[in-house]
Amino acid sequence: MSRFEISAINHDMLESFRKITDPIADNTVSKIIESGDDQKVNEVMMMLFRNQSFHKGMFDHLGSELSLILDEYIETTGKLPEWSNLTKIRNGEKLFALYGPEVFMLLNVSSLPMCYTCAKGAQVLYETGRLLSHNGNIDPLARRLMETAQMVVNVLSEGGLSHGGNGVVTLQKVRLIHASIRHYLKSGQYNNTNWEVSHFGEPINQEDLAGTLMSFGPVIITGLKRLNIKLSVSQIDDYMHCWKVVGHLMGIDERLLPDSYGDGFELATKILTHQAEASEAGKALTQSCVEFMNALIPGNSFDEVPEYFISYFLEDFSQSTRKNLAKCIGVSGLSDKKDRIILTLSRFLSGELSHLEKHKLVQKISSHFNKKLLEGIIHHFNGGKSVQFFIPPSLQADWGLLDSWKDKVSTPSILGNRLSWQQRTKPNLS
Repeated sequence: MSRFEISAINHDMLESFRKITDPIADNTVSKIIESGDDQKVNEVMMMLFRNQSFHKGMFDHLGSELSLILDEYIETTGKLPEWSNLTKIRNGEKLFALYGPEVFMLLNVSSLPMCYTCAKGAQVLYETGRLLSHNGNIDPLARRLMETAQMVVNVLSEGGLSHGGNGVVTLQKVRLIHASIRHYLKSGQYNNTNWEVSHFGEPINQEDLAGTLMSFGPVIITGLKRLNIKLSVSQIDDYMHCWKVVGHLMGIDERLLPDSYGDGFELATKILTHQAEASEAGKALTQSCVEFMNALIPGNSFDEVPEYFISYFLEDFSQSTRKNLAKCIGVSGLSDKKDRIILTLSRFLSGELSHLEKHKLVQKISSHFNKKLLEGIIHHFNGGKSVQFFIPPSLQADWGLLDSWKDKVSTPSILGNRLSWQQRTKPNLS
């Protein structure tokens, strides 16, 4: 397989990648379907989601034929690439431990909106309906966004990208989910809609996968830079290496897996130049994303912040592509929101806001907004929901999310000992 060369990426090459998907996962799903009915596919998927690790023989009760198919898939797709570097992966995990809340915010105001600007790729999400809120109910949308956030946590938590790690297992599941979506879209079983391959390309094709991967790698790095977070060259390289490993495990062609941030930024630019355009699907998805963020943050003080942030964090790629990406997804400009946001937030954010430059305003607001958003995600899913959003305790501690306990009443010392009644306090998210 050829290596990545940014100079080789052109319109014709990207068009050819729209005809290619993920043969390994697609063939596995096809074989599962051929071996039984749709109920068997559902049973396999439920087994995959109930288990946090895979082992040979775990599917034996489904029959020898199906067990062999799944064992082969698990073994084939769970292998780390020969070029993976454990030291770089560990350093990438450390960067995530440092800036996790900022990464989560950027996923919602930068990564996902960037994907929605690609009209043909957004159509897949729109057709499946999993990223749209329904009649004001954010749960369908929230669950899908939670799954994306959980994937990032699993991949970038300590050991996530080790052999058999939680991140590796998660990516193996995602590949089968994508393959199932392709099958059902093309068979017309989603809303009785026939997928137009000639127009949209294959569902979740190689170009779309690569574009999504860039939204997790160079797009996040670009956002951190816009937050005035100073990153060293080695930190950026190591973070990019993590996502290159993820790309390999996701079955993305190595010709679409850049090594450096610069090449990743240029690849994202080329994909956006090729695909970004206004679409009803992209606008609907973005509106649902904004509604989701507003629903999770109490009150209405931050209601205009999501669209303001989306416009702001899309600017670098709007400039590099010479396309108004915010307009593609129906997000209005920055100028009409800045004054209203300053007026609303000035009463409880310290410091002078009225004359802040645009980038300073974003930096000022973001530390408050990203923690409230992450807290909202956690409270939404861990408040009696059947699906839990799990952040390892070590990362919760790094991000100030762990509960703390303080002595409320203590007895005098008795023989060197004392009794204390402790009160549980909320995490310090400020």
